Amino acid sequence: MDKFEKLSGIAAPMPLVNIDTDMIIPKQFLKTIQRSGLGKNLFDEMRFDREGKEIPDFVLNKPQYREAQILVAGDNFGCGSSREHAPWALLDFGIRSVISTSFADIFYNNCFKNGILPIVLPQDSPSRSTPSRSIAF
Repeated sequence: MDKFEKLSGIAAPMPLVNIDTDMIIPKQFLKTIQRSGLGKNLFDEMRFDREGKEIPDFVLNKPQYREAQILVAGDNFGCGSSREHAPWALLDFGIRSVISTSFADIFYNNCFKNGILPIVLPQDSPSRSTPSRSIAF
């Protein structure tokens, strides 16, 4: 795992609440114990239609967010079952940090163990109300 010292990149807004680990990486893709290869199925049911074509309105399918390394999410990100595959999929896709007002405890700890920086912001933070494509920290 690469040491996390500095990140400057595109931040993709995903203000949905209660994004659970099954939404992050659906259960049918959990047949591996390898940490690589899961990124292609990240948010599979939101990114692709039944024929496997990209849904253009999904944030990570939009041209300006395809290379996002930061995800700005709604409350309670990573809730649900305690699968470590969720941070593996995020990291394999290229997400290095997730910003939210709250995280599920196990997901939060799994992020640190897997090289993703979870950042908790207060609900009324000015940066949450000012959309930005790029964040550096």
